[in-house]
Amino acid sequence: ELPATDMMELVDPVADHPLVRMVSLMDHSPGVGQYADMDRYWKLRRDSGFSDDAIQARIDLLVGQRARVRDPNRRALLARVAHLDIELASHDDRTVEEIAENVADGIGISEFPVNMAAANAARASGMQIIAGAPNIVRGGSHSGNIAAADLVRAGRVDAFASDYVPAALVECAFLCVDQAGITLPEAIRTITDSPARMSRLPDRGRLEAGLRADLARVRVHQGMPVVRQ
Repeated sequence: ELPATDMMELVDPVADHPLVRMVSLMDHSPGVGQYADMDRYWKLRRDSGFSDDAIQARIDLLVGQRARVRDPNRRALLARVAHLDIELASHDDRTVEEIAENVADGIGISEFPVNMAAANAARASGMQIIAGAPNIVRGGSHSGNIAAADLVRAGRVDAFASDYVPAALVECAFLCVDQAGITLPEAIRTITDSPARMSRLPDRGRLEAGLRADLARVRVHQGMPVVRQ
């Protein structure tokens, strides 16, 4: 989380761990990315039980913190991981300018682009694109941004992430067949082969000789795919 004051303090001890395969650069400040729509931001916070005074105080704190910390933290983080052979992702891309900045910094994955313009720019720049599986399951973004099904139909999704609902991945793949017009093998690939390759885990994700035999048996029951084994 780039505007977090303790980001580098938390990242530094684990950055060189061999299990680290990807770093995602995020910014959840009000007024940008996922929360660019401030009216919706206010509604989300009110619905969570915050008073207007508390919401305004939070906005003031986070916007001020972002102005001070975001850019120095971004430079420090990119420098800290520059020697590592890992994938870099950017989170909640919104503008063509943001995509251009990310490409210039060597970031190859756009994670959850919030509109079609960002997704198109990412694809044109050769970036891979991740969308959120819960977006498909619930029929749209919980924060009012683009529906992932629209991204799939436009050929702007390479892989899905479970995001805040791990069980959503299998359901998402089957729903993509009905909602986004892709085949079941193509849909399954977005939750198996593509994320495995993206995460530098080439020993899994496909049914091929020599790879790990990680299999899930799924039964569709009353339209709902259920993992049975």
